[in-house]
Amino acid sequence: MKKVVVVDDDEDNRNAMTDILQFKGVSVVATAVNGSDAVEKFSKYAPDVVLMDIMMPDFDGFYGIMNIKNINSDAKIIAVTADQSDETIQKLRDIKHELIIYKPFDVNVLVQMIND
Repeated sequence: MKKVVVVDDDEDNRNAMTDILQFKGVSVVATAVNGSDAVEKFSKYAPDVVLMDIMMPDFDGFYGIMNIKNINSDAKIIAVTADQSDETIQKLRDIKHELIIYKPFDVNVLVQMIND
């Protein structure tokens, strides 16, 4: 069973994602509220996968991705975002991040991405 950290600034989104993933057999070992919190939880729990919201106040998902990759360049991070703007897509390219799922998404597709 894959261990996952769910990162989202919206509490309802975090709780819903956690519940759905656990129902689908994914172990959510922690949640985080922003990119900085995600880095701390990654260091503490060493998950197999981080589900990283991108647009968050204070420390966004870009911060989280870059800093987690500084800890472990092989870390599996799935960017979870509704923002398909050229600017966001370019920022993800600039940090060489390719694993992205856009909201709203099919939970089965997300679970497959986690398990791949």
